[in-house]
Amino acid sequence: MIFFKDTRSIGVVFWAVTVLLGFNAVMVLLGAFTDDMVELPDYVTDAKMYCLLIGIGSLISALLYALIAHRVMSKKMTMLEVLRSYVLTIGMCTVIGGAFAGAAIYLCTNMEDAALIATIVSLVLGIFILLMGFAIGNGKKGFIKKVIWFILVIAFIVMFVNAVLPADNFWQFAQHIANVLIAFFMLLFIVDEEVRIDMGAKY
Repeated sequence: MIFFKDTRSIGVVFWAVTVLLGFNAVMVLLGAFTDDMVELPDYVTDAKMYCLLIGIGSLISALLYALIAHRVMSKKMTMLEVLRSYVLTIGMCTVIGGAFAGAAIYLCTNMEDAALIATIVSLVLGIFILLMGFAIGNGKKGFIKKVIWFILVIAFIVMFVNAVLPADNFWQFAQHIANVLIAFFMLLFIVDEEVRIDMGAKY
């Protein structure tokens, strides 16, 4: 259990996610210049620009994960600090990924209405996640903090369950492994007595 209590352990998992996202970004970016590298949906009308936009969004997400991985492994952090950093990273990735994906769908497909909806949903969801991340570390306790704690527990459980479902390909299988590890660590952190007390979920 000492391994799981050491917050630096999760840094290894974050680096694994960084590698996966980075590899995905490179593959998609290469798809902009080759015909058979990436299988694109039938509704894509401009394959090159579509791959560039999606690839850049994925690359930025990989860099954000690299930052949290480096931070977690280079300094001693509390479980609450790691949890907060992860939630903030997810929020930023959701906003940035949604913006680039929305632009790709709007500019490079014949589904402009879907692009608008996808972008708005991603931005709203990303901002909501960011607000939860900021609230985690504000030092206050109360009903809202309890609600955030409950939402995160449910979210990590869903993430874990989804990650143990069968994968359609090798890339998805590797992503599932990373998500299982992240969900496992985050659940251990969030149900820790100290974290529950800090978030007002236990007195």
